[in-house]
Amino acid sequence: MIVIALDLGTSGCKGYLITLEGEIIKSMKVDYPTYYEANNIVEQCPLDWIKAVKKCLKILCKKKSIKEDIIGICVDATVGTLVPIERWGVASTKRVPLYSDMRAINEVEFIKERFGARYIYNKTGNPLTPVPTLVKMMWYKKYEKRIYEKTKKFIFHKDYIVENLIDETEPFTDYTDASATMAYDIRKKEWISEILEETGIPLDKLPEVKESREIAGGLSKKIANEIGIKSNIPVSVGAGDCAATLYGAGAVENMTGDVYIGTAPEIDLTLEELKLDPKFRIPIRCHAIKNQWYSTATTISGYSINWFLNQIIGKNKISIEALNEKCKKIPAGSNGLLYLPYIIGERVPILDPFARAAFIGLDINHRIEHMYRAILEGISFALRENLEVYQKDMNIKIKYLSFSGGGAENILMRKIIASNLKMKISLIENSVDCAAIGNAMLFLTSLGEYKDIKEASKRIVKVIGEEDSDTELSKVYDEYYLIYKEAYKKLKNLFIKLRKFRSLK
Repeated sequence: MIVIALDLGTSGCKGYLITLEGEIIKSMKVDYPTYYEANNIVEQCPLDWIKAVKKCLKILCKKKSIKEDIIGICVDATVGTLVPIERWGVASTKRVPLYSDMRAINEVEFIKERFGARYIYNKTGNPLTPVPTLVKMMWYKKYEKRIYEKTKKFIFHKDYIVENLIDETEPFTDYTDASATMAYDIRKKEWISEILEETGIPLDKLPEVKESREIAGGLSKKIANEIGIKSNIPVSVGAGDCAATLYGAGAVENMTGDVYIGTAPEIDLTLEELKLDPKFRIPIRCHAIKNQWYSTATTISGYSINWFLNQIIGKNKISIEALNEKCKKIPAGSNGLLYLPYIIGERVPILDPFARAAFIGLDINHRIEHMYRAILEGISFALRENLEVYQKDMNIKIKYLSFSGGGAENILMRKIIASNLKMKISLIENSVDCAAIGNAMLFLTSLGEYKDIKEASKRIVKVIGEEDSDTELSKVYDEYYLIYKEAYKKLKNLFIKLRKFRSLK
């Protein structure tokens, strides 16, 4: 028996065929574009997601023998990506704001004035930033009235995919996406009427909230015929990618987590008791299962690597493998080159949409490999800053961390991060595919194949080694880290002043 898992990330849709024992027997990826504009606008097209999903499904289900063994489909996707829909499975607009879209700065100020950071964070677990989807809804209401008025419901990335896979029912979401809105009570698990009334978003524009592992419905005949598999096989509600990744990384118990290395590098933790950041910086979400929460200390520093590969490496025809080999010969600190990784602003912990990237100390002797290593080190400093919040401000004693995401295969990056965090970090089988595996684990518990997520984890997640810190690297990074934090403080006001000159389309 086989489960289809669809993982919709920032760069594309990954499709998997996964057995009941967690073995990946086939995987593939279909990319889709991201559109960037001035004023922190980052968008994608929902129709591109659907095309990618259908292409994945058709290729995965090509063999007749596989078609007969498929028992269901589960979906995970980015959290904080808003999709206004005018009717079932149809978006109200061609493009929608991605989680990293930070256009709604004025809307954040409105909420801050009405409620204050403490109230919002203690109720919803969300810091006051342009990331939560409520402020994106408010932005539509103010600046895109035509789209807002024809929007029946606001749903989210994975929900839109699930809607397009099953027969029509009332629109829904799950706990992970609901708690990323800034309008959902993370203790009571209900929409907060006071916040909705003050921001002018009607309750009837928000979806019903379900547990991630619930069955949303059966695969529609239309989609089944297109793919060539049985109709009415179960499709689950699905989870946000961060929550699914935690489970797939083996972080199913209290104060265990993963270091995700991708477009949005982060340190996420599973929590069995609600713990909040006293300075209101780290988002706390409802987990995919009712009696858990998870924290998501997310940077968006990974966009720096995308920029570097596209704009610099793309013109120099150097492979990543060759670049990593060159970087190994460069000492820690990149020969006096420091990089602030705020290429499109930053989330946790500085919560600054105006921050921008900067190479500091660049001189005529630095080469492409120095710049690349400095970027990797800058990302590791951003992660270290978040680890400090957990350890010093939230008093969390982390029991276990494992690497996940595409960057988990980069040996150099793993060593840099482990040396900065000064921790042993587990290496697991299929670390690149944690989100899909975690969501499949959830789905298999809903089908009764496993008693609970902890039993599924024991059977499916396999630790194959660990990355330890390097003492000499750690000593150098201790000095660089202080300079890194000082550099941002000194440049913060300059970033704001430079904002008025930005007009790139």
